Amino acid sequence: SYIRVVTNELARIADHYTNIAAAALELGALTAFIYFVEAREIVWDLLEKVCGARLTSNYIRIGGLMCDLPPGFNEDLNVAYPKLDSLFEDVDHLLTKNRIFIDRMQGTGAIPLESIISWGFTGPCLRASGVDYDIRKNEPYLCYDKIDFDIPLGKTGDNFDRYLVRMEEIKQSLKIIKQAMRDMPDGPINVANPYLRAPSKPDVYSRMEEMIAHFKIVIDGLKPPVGEVYFPTEAANGELGFYLVSDGTGKPYKCRVRPPSFTMTAAMGEMCQGGMLADIIPTFDMINMIGGECDR
Repeated sequence: SYIRVVTNELARIADHYTNIAAAALELGALTAFIYFVEAREIVWDLLEKVCGARLTSNYIRIGGLMCDLPPGFNEDLNVAYPKLDSLFEDVDHLLTKNRIFIDRMQGTGAIPLESIISWGFTGPCLRASGVDYDIRKNEPYLCYDKIDFDIPLGKTGDNFDRYLVRMEEIKQSLKIIKQAMRDMPDGPINVANPYLRAPSKPDVYSRMEEMIAHFKIVIDGLKPPVGEVYFPTEAANGELGFYLVSDGTGKPYKCRVRPPSFTMTAAMGEMCQGGMLADIIPTFDMINMIGGECDR
């Protein structure tokens, strides 16, 4: 669970870098864009060392992880921290008190709290409106209940508050990673039951038991008891939930993913109503619409 927290928070940081960098670029702040893209490269290099992929990682598996953290990963993190802090400070100085950036962001994209709740906002856009709700705190999973971190909140819920919340979340995520690496216990990275996880490929090729277990998982699948479950997680943009209905077979009777940005994108009309055409750009940037979540 500690390794999952570390990789989850690295992915959250990379997502916030991308979101803020894209917003800065579209509002004319090219230098800030370059700094955060550089910072994102550092984070993606770390993720690549863990699992071999930078974005489409497929690292977390049912029953555990694809592999353990590589040797020397903690030292790699210690080298990355000062670089990330320096780039963060550069962007903070370039944007947070920049009059042009503030004028484009402040007072735009805000809607009443009742509408925020009604549309189903979650994540930074919800917390920017002052709602203290973060699944990592309110419904802790993995080892988040053992880690000390703060939940940044906004006041007005406008695009500038959404920017400030994401900036502070970057700092808090680094704080979480440092604690998780410090407190990480020794032990296996996968559950012991071979029929709940895919065995390693070298073992599949060389041992009969692992080959049989691999065959059973691929052909029959996992067979959870009859019932239904919904499990939410706190992704970078908000609540990423998974709803599963089992009929007792190896194939789910129903599976639905609850993505964060779908509902917020649906509220674009209300968020932009009465504003200027140019306000669409920062508003669209700050909800961080993901096309794959909205193509339904």
